[in-house]
Amino acid sequence: MNQRLWQQYRGHLVSFAAGVLVGVMFADWLRSIVTVLFVLGVLGAMYFIWVYFDKLKKQ
Repeated sequence: MNQRLWQQYRGHLVSFAAGVLVGVMFADWLRSIVTVLFVLGVLGAMYFIWVYFDKLKKQ
């Protein structure tokens, strides 16, 4: 029981360390990509809300 728990925990630690390593290596890339995606998402949401309310007004 304890052995399996430790293996799962170690797996999570390894994947976490790999994620941190990748994050440090590609920090600028990731930050710019996330920023672009966030801005696009906000703009898309605003556009959809605007279109939706426009349709509601026309009814």
